[in-house]
Amino acid sequence: MIIYEGPSTLDGAPLVAIATTKTDNRKTGDMIQTWILRSDLEPTAAIKAGKDSSICGGCFHRGAEGRPRTCYVNVGQAPLAVYRAYKRGSYPRGTLPNYKPVRLGAYGDPTAVPFEVWEPALSARKRAGYTHQWRTCDQRFQGLLQASCDSPAEAMEAARKGWHTFLVEPHDFDPEVHFTQGIECLSDAAGISCAKCGVCDGTKSHVWIRAHGTARRFATA
Repeated sequence: MIIYEGPSTLDGAPLVAIATTKTDNRKTGDMIQTWILRSDLEPTAAIKAGKDSSICGGCFHRGAEGRPRTCYVNVGQAPLAVYRAYKRGSYPRGTLPNYKPVRLGAYGDPTAVPFEVWEPALSARKRAGYTHQWRTCDQRFQGLLQASCDSPAEAMEAARKGWHTFLVEPHDFDPEVHFTQGIECLSDAAGISCAKCGVCDGTKSHVWIRAHGTARRFATA
């Protein structure tokens, strides 16, 4: 379902936000997945051209000259398939469904899309969402998303600004020393899916997770 077509709040470029209702993602579980994409470029082409900033803003994990891309999303798989289905006219238009748990931003930063598009998620059974734009975005997202942080210092800064945070641990991270607030992601700690957990909804707790993969584990913001 197409829930938004219009300018990016980040740079004004044309975007589309699409909600899909079926997934085989075992970590998230049975959630409505949302995809934020350039509407004029395949996601792989947008990355190659550096135009994925329209949907990802200044996220550190986009990579840069001299620094590898460390985003965990394989853009050539689901995001590309969703984009091509969109171009074929496969999706109807509508509002964000909220009859089951919602994942805001399976790909893309939710704050690239106006807050009002996401408001139905406030009454969803459970939700999960994250933003790297927590310093500059519409601050109403504090009650909907976790601030995505790449260092304990960032997490503490975001917490001081009123955000509940989601910290991807650096390689030398010790939660008892660096960041004493919150809990370890229950997907890692207890094998609980996001659909059943619901902690990462912007209102409950600070959360940290152990980085997966060498490139991301040793990335330093």
